[in-house]
Amino acid sequence: MQSLIAIHDLCLYSKSSLSIVLPVAEAMGIEVFSLPTAILSTQSDGYSDLIYHDMSSLLLSYYEKIKSYGYSFNAIYSGYLGRAENAESVKEIIKKENALSLVDPVFADSGELYQGLGEDLVDAIRELVESADIITPNLSEASFLTGQDIKKSYNNRDVNALIKELKLLGPKKGVVTSVPLEIGKLANVAYDSEEIRIFSYEDLDVSYPGSGDLFASLLISLLLSENSFFPSARLSGEITTRAIRYNKEIKRERRLGINLSSVMNDLRSLY
Repeated sequence: MQSLIAIHDLCLYSKSSLSIVLPVAEAMGIEVFSLPTAILSTQSDGYSDLIYHDMSSLLLSYYEKIKSYGYSFNAIYSGYLGRAENAESVKEIIKKENALSLVDPVFADSGELYQGLGEDLVDAIRELVESADIITPNLSEASFLTGQDIKKSYNNRDVNALIKELKLLGPKKGVVTSVPLEIGKLANVAYDSEEIRIFSYEDLDVSYPGSGDLFASLLISLLLSENSFFPSARLSGEITTRAIRYNKEIKRERRLGINLSSVMNDLRSLY
């Protein structure tokens, strides 16, 4: 059985982060070691006055304790870090494990940093991605990392310029999610070395917290199941869009995050 270290926050209510990663990976037959970077009363998008408990001082202690039992892992997935100190811890874990590493730089959306986060975290994550094999930023995060302005829409030249800047950060593979195209659709833009593929999809005019976590969880899980990169990126986008469509159809309250029930059978069929 393949195994994964999932480094992310834990929201006690509302679906995002570890409450997305765990069911996705487990449904696909992957053993997960959870390392919470913070414990939150809810996810932060749509709620105010959160209870936030920082776990950064304990992250490496928990990791070393599990390692003392003799376990090793096939992949590392890093999501919401919350504090710059966590980025340093993730770098150390990546170095020690020598496993496939995916960094989802969870710190911004709609051109703004998430509440409570500062530029010091952006700088720390920019250094962290140098150690990653794969990154999965959304458009806002990719723009912060590269220092580029966000455009209202992107053509092929714009996409190529953005990917060129991302590759300078280090990782040879990545996916930029939720890129608005000039043709009126959204797209996930995947790249592997010199090859770029654009996977467009319908703009459902709605977003749910946890959607990016779903995409990244699917991608790393598919890769651990020995699927190749571009087909995994395409399928991850298709399943994520399917889940978003279902949540819109049932009129789910947005701030509750993305419900996975509509795609769980799809995930189990991939195992």
